[in-house]
Parts: sequence; C-alpha cells; structure tokens
Amino acid sequence: MSRNIDISYQGRASCFHLTPVDRKRLHGFKRRIAVDENGDECTTAHLTRDGRFLLGAGCTADLYINDDGDAINHSELVTVDTDGKLLPTLSSTLNRPQDVEQVKLDDFLSHVVTKVYALEAETLDLAMEKALRDGMIFRMSYRPRATHTETPAFLLANKNCVFLMQAEPCNFDFVGLEQAMSEEQVECGNLESDDDEFNFDLDWEADHATS
Repeated sequence: MSRNIDISYQGRASCFHLTPVDRKRLHGFKRRIAVDENGDECTTAHLTRDGRFLLGAGCTADLYINDDGDAINHSELVTVDTDGKLLPTLSSTLNRPQDVEQVKLDDFLSHVVTKVYALEAETLDLAMEKALRDGMIFRMSYRPRATHTETPAFLLANKNCVFLMQAEPCNFDFVGLEQAMSEEQVECGNLESDDDEFNFDLDWEADHATS
C-alpha cells in the first residue's frame, strides 16, 4: 500500500510518495494454478490427521490462551522486555514531519536492510535535494503503525531514485583479509595441543604406526 511521508531537513519540509519495492516489482512473478479435469481452478484445503474432515479456507485460526486455558483477545496482549516490564508504545510516524540525521557510510553498512521503498517527491526542498544528490545518507524514524520497537530507517539516493530502507543492526563482526586475530581467537583456533579431540592427523598416525 502506498503512503506519504514528511521529512524535515534544516527546518524545511519535503513530502514523498512511498511505494514498496520487492522482487515481484523488479522481476515479475509466475503463479501456478492447479485445475481439475474440467479446467476449473482448485482451492487449497487441509485434511485432518484422521482423514475425517476437509478444512477449507477460513476454517483454521491462531488462538491465544492464558495459564487457565481461557482464550485471550489480541487487544489484551502486551509487550514486555526480558525483565517482564511493559514496553512503551511508539506511535506511527505517518502524517507528521520526521527530522533526519546525517550518518556515515559505515553506520549504514553496519545494518542489514529488511525493506526497501522507492520515494517520489511531491514537494522537495532544494537543500534536501542537493544533499541527496551529493551522496549524503540520512537516518530517520519510520513506523507505518504503532509498535513497541524502534526500527532504523535510512534515506539515500542514486541517479535514478530516492530510497527509504528499513534495517536492523547487524550482529556479525566484519572479517577481511589481513585482519589481526585476538589472543582469545588464537587460543580457540590452536589445533596443535596434544589433547585436541579433533586432531585427526595425529590419531591416524598413531593407529597406523609401524614397529
């Protein structure tokens, strides 16, 4: 679903029309349709394990229950942290200007992109346009609906379009050529100890030793 987002840069506002970008939009897609002997489209259904009942669309659903086995409405569910404390609800950022913060490329690369949106400017401030054209990367808040967690979003552009990218922090350390190893890593990777249970070469030599 398309939306509009408002962005404030240096006190001046810009408005963008936001459209999700996914694999289907980029490459198209195929849909396989199962038909019967008459050429009519078949519908998906589930057969119970005992084979007695056939469950069509809409016959199954998720159910939340408490410790007593009573059903709980979805509206009654709450989100808590690891200590059991209630998390505050963060309101949606739609329909109100969001400030942007310039970040470095390394800050952006330390995240994993989860969703991509193409932005079409309805009103674009000249300062914002120049900043994006110069390759600046901005971080901002983007929440299409109320939530309990803050999801980072980055604003950047190439010569063809402006993009908004939702992301999450990357929990993996970068590994590159000629990267120095810590003492702990060296000790963990040391395979020359006599009590190493995975030292297969020494075990083979012992088994095949000749007198």
